[in-house]
Amino acid sequence: MDRKGAVTAAMAQIRKGRVDPALFTADGTWWSNAGASFPIADFNALLFSLHERTEAGIAVTPGEMFEFGDRMFFEATSQAKVTDGRDYANRYAFVVDFDGDLIREVREYSDTAHVLAAFDLAL
Repeated sequence: MDRKGAVTAAMAQIRKGRVDPALFTADGTWWSNAGASFPIADFNALLFSLHERTEAGIAVTPGEMFEFGDRMFFEATSQAKVTDGRDYANRYAFVVDFDGDLIREVREYSDTAHVLAAFDLAL
């Protein structure tokens, strides 16, 4: 799978509450602007906890992707209905670093206040 395919697949898998670790290097991480970097297994645990609080998962729609060397940039939007009836709709900027065709690191920038409010979370 090429780089764009790996990123597109990972974004689509978010809706299922788990990204495939095979898309990532063995030491791959997912960083969030909430201030934490997670190994993929830990990110999947966090993602699944959010997934369980939605009616049908979080749908992430990536926009146009730009690749420069071993780095890809793109914006994305999300949509989900939280089980308590709230809507979750966020905007993101992603920076993805690669090692070959495997993802080494995802850096996710989003409105963390919206995440906290929609899912009734605290930092």
